[in-house]
Amino acid sequence: MSKAPLGKIVTLFNQKGGVGKTTTTCQLAGTFGHRGYDVLVADLDAQQTAASWLGRMGGQNFPATLWSGFRYKDNTAAELGKLASKYDLIFVDCAPAVDQPGTWASLLVSDLALIPTKLSPADTDALPAALGLAKKAKQTSGLDYPVRTVATAFRRNRADEKAAFEAIANDKNFPDYPPLKQVLSDRVAFTRSMLYGATVHSMPNAKDAIAEIDALADAVAKLLKIPAEKKV
Repeated sequence: MSKAPLGKIVTLFNQKGGVGKTTTTCQLAGTFGHRGYDVLVADLDAQQTAASWLGRMGGQNFPATLWSGFRYKDNTAAELGKLASKYDLIFVDCAPAVDQPGTWASLLVSDLALIPTKLSPADTDALPAALGLAKKAKQTSGLDYPVRTVATAFRRNRADEKAAFEAIANDKNFPDYPPLKQVLSDRVAFTRSMLYGATVHSMPNAKDAIAEIDALADAVAKLLKIPAEKKV
């Protein structure tokens, strides 16, 4: 007898666009798909970038199912609840704004919230709005799920980016929402794999990128309290 799906919902959102939100969503979703989990990518952004990613090459290279849920708006939470009974993991790619009804709805039913961000001043200045929304959603829903920021396009040789990362880690306004130490560096493989409708695992000469997304997926599994790979 097969086990019931885990039904875990991971919301990826930010106030600002261009921070690597869709890249993080698709790389994580595909990684867990490769690890044997039944994964759904819920694209709540009307631009449908995640949908385009999964649909490349006829969808044959991406181990996850797509749900274009941006039309549901205020009904998003109810729809995600239904879908959670069918999938192990749902990765929700939200529109780049914190006032979108779909983002709020997803945060009300989440098991984990991730806020991808680059580390320029324009990007980090947008973080308080996203962190504040997550805090409000947790209070409203009564759910005590973890909230973490994820540094993307991280340039390890930049002192200013290292300082920005430390500033997020030491933010006294949101001490319970620290950044994950696992980061995604500024690597071409992360975005280039979109052209093939795949994750970095399918790209040549992408060993370092694969190691980074695998480490991030391990951290996400730990936060969700699930095995890093699905047990048969």
